[in-house]
Amino acid sequence: MNFYEFLDLDDRGKAFAIWHYGVYLMCRTFNGDLHKLYAIEDFYVEVCGSSENQVASQINSFESVDFLEPYLDQISLDDLESIVR
Repeated sequence: MNFYEFLDLDDRGKAFAIWHYGVYLMCRTFNGDLHKLYAIEDFYVEVCGSSENQVASQINSFESVDFLEPYLDQISLDDLESIVR
């Protein structure tokens, strides 16, 4: 599934695609909302909601890595540094 095929889906189809094709990467909290980040093929999907048990209130999809910036602070390079040494 490519980015444009995903964009053409309705909310139910997007939820199905995320469940079946998405690879969970990480989550963050922003303004009390939970944002879960997934990768599908060569694009990203962010699912936003007020708690883990609630249905998603918003699904954002993007191809640019620029939109990953809010997640970068959560990535630890400690393990990579020990491998490189």
